[in-house]
Amino acid sequence: MKKEQEPANPLNKGGPPTLLEFMASYHAAVDKLTGQKGEENPELEVRPLPQWGVKTLEQLRKTVMRPILKLKPHKNINCKDYGKIVGILDRQITFLEVDIWEILIALGLDKITDEEWEKIQPEAQMRALLIRVLNRKVGDDEMTADLAIEVLELKIKRYKDIKQAGFDFIAQQSAKDRSLFYDGLAIGYKLFLNEAGKFCGDRGRTEIYMDLLASQYEIEKMRRMLPVKNDGNLYDYLKPLHNFPSSVREQNIAWLRDVCDDISLYITGKRGRPVGATKCKSAPSL
Repeated sequence: MKKEQEPANPLNKGGPPTLLEFMASYHAAVDKLTGQKGEENPELEVRPLPQWGVKTLEQLRKTVMRPILKLKPHKNINCKDYGKIVGILDRQITFLEVDIWEILIALGLDKITDEEWEKIQPEAQMRALLIRVLNRKVGDDEMTADLAIEVLELKIKRYKDIKQAGFDFIAQQSAKDRSLFYDGLAIGYKLFLNEAGKFCGDRGRTEIYMDLLASQYEIEKMRRMLPVKNDGNLYDYLKPLHNFPSSVREQNIAWLRDVCDDISLYITGKRGRPVGATKCKSAPSL
């Protein structure tokens, strides 16, 4: 008989945030910006975001997140809007079943060794969170990777159940309402993510915003370092990560400075002092 394992609580206090903690901090900040309330995960230490990180999310809320937020369910929602919601959900299912694996391979994450993964995301913390999400007894002989696949499959099944409930509901409506629903369904499928798995509604800065957010820990270290760093140092750090619009270094630095000014991200001088942060006590669930 296999030994049953209770969830641990391996909080990662101090040092770089783990991958799950990094994601949880942004999920919690997005929940606050959009008025949502995520489920708490005591296994994760949610760290406060720098103010520029919050402002970056606010810019994304006004662009790529806007189509979804406009469809927030309400009592007067029409069948076309309902179809858009189901369409967005259907695209999310495709993302989880197909796109996510292609993205991981394209990023080379399938080639990362176990030792490298341990530095990015310690297995003990990941396992504890997966056990909590699964809400069942887990044996020591059950592999963490298998638990992760099980969690993903449960999430996909939940989305498919919601999608099916939407089709069951619309099947009982009039031909006109069904037509509106299916029109909305087609729109919704391409409203948030495109065929390449990229965000729609991009105004030209979504990718640089994502790269800045992904580099938050390194950027905050840079802002506190001596000798003092400057915008050129930030550009040099981001250059391997981002496809800048120009082949001229000075033009790219000027463009990056303009992007950073809009989110109050300053590297040097008086403007470079770290500013206030938004506190979040707990993380939303997977």
